[in-house]
Amino acid sequence: MLKKLSNNIDYFEDYNLLAIVSHLKDYTLCYHINTNLKLDLIKYEDLDFPIPPDEENSFSWYYFEDSISRTTYYLIGNKGDLGNLRPSHKTVDYFLLIKNPVDNELVKSIIVNLRKVPNITAVLDLNMHQAKDMDLLLETIELHELEYVKRRSGK
Repeated sequence: MLKKLSNNIDYFEDYNLLAIVSHLKDYTLCYHINTNLKLDLIKYEDLDFPIPPDEENSFSWYYFEDSISRTTYYLIGNKGDLGNLRPSHKTVDYFLLIKNPVDNELVKSIIVNLRKVPNITAVLDLNMHQAKDMDLLLETIELHELEYVKRRSGK
């Protein structure tokens, strides 16, 4: 009897996506996140992402890599000139993408601390499996990181 092997790969297991609703400008929100979470998010060139029908739209993009915990943080704006990065999340203003989180307690702690910021209305932990084209977004973010962050740091 032949046994069939299956490859059930979870491409999103190393990521957490937090949706942030806030009327703050990206640089002000970044300041509050850096202060409350003890991060050092730095603004890089905007993230270009294709919006149907085949138009490029740019979104604010901040990056921080914690070399001790090997966790990477990306703050990405959801609002662009031509539309939203994630059209299914129209009320969301920003996304905080966390790559290689240490554990779920860290993510819960981040959510609690973000909710303490005065001008943040809501913080939600999104299920990345339910979002359409999430793999394309992650690929675009990683290519953007390689192009700008690694080049700037000389790695």
